Amino acid sequence: MTPRPSDTRRAMAGAQPRLAALAVALVAGAGCGPKRASWDEVRVPEAYVETLPAGAEVTVDGAPAGRSPLSIRLPDPSRRIHLQASAPGFEPADLVLEASRVAGQRLDVVLRPAGFGAQRRLDLGEPVGLAQAAAALLKAGRAAEALAFAEASLAVAETPLAHKAAAEANRRLGNRKGAIQHYGAYVTLLPDAPDRKAIEAAIAEARGDLTIPAPRVE
Repeated sequence: MTPRPSDTRRAMAGAQPRLAALAVALVAGAGCGPKRASWDEVRVPEAYVETLPAGAEVTVDGAPAGRSPLSIRLPDPSRRIHLQASAPGFEPADLVLEASRVAGQRLDVVLRPAGFGAQRRLDLGEPVGLAQAAAALLKAGRAAEALAFAEASLAVAETPLAHKAAAEANRRLGNRKGAIQHYGAYVTLLPDAPDRKAIEAAIAEARGDLTIPAPRVE
């Protein structure tokens, strides 16, 4: 049966108080919902640690964390953490860090070869120091680690010393192609090198048909 106009008006009038009460309840409920988290609260409480050489043992506050590269937990941003990294043949790295500053960051830790000398600068942004460390590692018979340091140096800037260290490390590791490429880059950057004849002989031994850049004539 179709309701009469008077019946419809009465039904709507009775519904209005209920709709108003529902609207008030929804507004009140919106204010009681979960609080929006701040950036500090949602940021992942971790830091990513990578060492040179790779595979160093990492401890946090004296507790073993694993081998690099790895992520470390930072459960309390209000405190400092004591991070150590160590590897055979290298001086251990010892860092005290503000957890709030390193959360969500990558930490690059460069270990000093044993006997390298504390006075020489050594970090990922300093190519000369990395190349010198590579040369020192070669003298110690550590070709794989020497190559890692030489490549880290070349990632910042090309220098004759880094190419020579990379070439010699590749040669000892049996990578003739890599040795030839880096020996060639060495004599290109330093065509009047005093050891050029020895470098040419090393290249000839690996590959006799490689063309060596001629020395510059001033």
